[in-house]
Amino acid sequence: MQTQYINEMLDLPELKIRQILSIDAGEVHIEAVPLGDKQCCPCCGSDQDVIRKGKNDTRRVRHLSIFEKKTYLHVPSIRMYCTRCEAGFVWAYEFVGPKQRYSKLFRSQSVEQALGSTVAHSARMQQAPASTVQRMHHEAVPAECEQIYAQVWEEAKDMKDLVLGIDDFAIKKGHTYNTGIHNLKGEAMLDLLPGRKLEELRAYAQAHPDFLWLSPKAVVMDLAQPYHTWISECFPNAIRIADRFHVHRYVIESVQEVRKTVQHTLSPRAKAYLKTNHRLLNPPAESLNEESRKRLETLLNYSHLLRSVWEWKEAFATWYDCSPNFDVARLGFDRWCEQGDRIDHPAVRSTLKTMRNWKEEIVNYHKCRWTNATVEGRHNRIKAFQRRHYFTRNRSRYKAGILIECNRHRLLC
Repeated sequence: MQTQYINEMLDLPELKIRQILSIDAGEVHIEAVPLGDKQCCPCCGSDQDVIRKGKNDTRRVRHLSIFEKKTYLHVPSIRMYCTRCEAGFVWAYEFVGPKQRYSKLFRSQSVEQALGSTVAHSARMQQAPASTVQRMHHEAVPAECEQIYAQVWEEAKDMKDLVLGIDDFAIKKGHTYNTGIHNLKGEAMLDLLPGRKLEELRAYAQAHPDFLWLSPKAVVMDLAQPYHTWISECFPNAIRIADRFHVHRYVIESVQEVRKTVQHTLSPRAKAYLKTNHRLLNPPAESLNEESRKRLETLLNYSHLLRSVWEWKEAFATWYDCSPNFDVARLGFDRWCEQGDRIDHPAVRSTLKTMRNWKEEIVNYHKCRWTNATVEGRHNRIKAFQRRHYFTRNRSRYKAGILIECNRHRLLC
């Protein structure tokens, strides 16, 4: 059989294919030999005084599959001897590590598949034992995580007008949480720290001086008081911004509370219609199609109170989108609060109290227009990672897996 193109197919420039030994139902066995005659001595580095002293048993190395068939390379285990330093050694191949039965390309592909799915899935795709792929994964993840970690922190330290995003996500809803630190401008997750309480955040800052060396222009977070206290202590000159979508959620929740109040006063048919279409009250009106706008108008005609609170919600979105600068935004925010004061409902009053308490952080959005939208997207990836890996108990592997999952685009570069 012709073998002149097999080397290019296997991507092994250091080897020369001698012959194809066999092609069985699911396996291909290929005999290959090294192109060179000599190899440098690992002790003294000489290649002139190295001689061959026979062969050991042939090495059988699993390589990338060819046409969904397992591929095994049979390469000679050549004994070498250096007459200068009298050291004996075995021929070292670049495509496979010493005493390993799987090539480096096979290992890297198996790990890449496991990162995007599970070890069990990668093992099925590669037709290899799950324990073997698991071992490859555990060996590769720490090194890749360390490389990514150093890269993203170096970029953050050197970045001009750095913008950080801080938000928590649940390990177990209502019980344990993690906090993620993100470089919004650099599109990277910087670190993962356990907990979200103020003492846990302070302990992290003391244990990681690299974090305090950052000089962010702004930090985006939700309305959790521990985050704002912590950031004001670590970066007193940074602009603290209340995340737009977290803030807007308070207003939407008040709209739904008013809807529930109105719903109980309607006829059974109108009550059912309002309950069925209640989600039409949440998005901006311009994002709805014509049919949805007609149904929305029907809902608003049920109650003057419901229409008033919906218009108040729409005015808040307009304030976010259309305020040209910080000074105008401050005036617009006060007018919006006055509009809410005219709505007589406990949910609206509670929301206005929260908004006025966080007025500075909310209006600061118009100094630096960044949100945690990308952070929320990473949270979805993290939750998928946790489901795939069944909440890994080893903290270092758990953290490394999440950092790689959220920065995988850097591995592909």
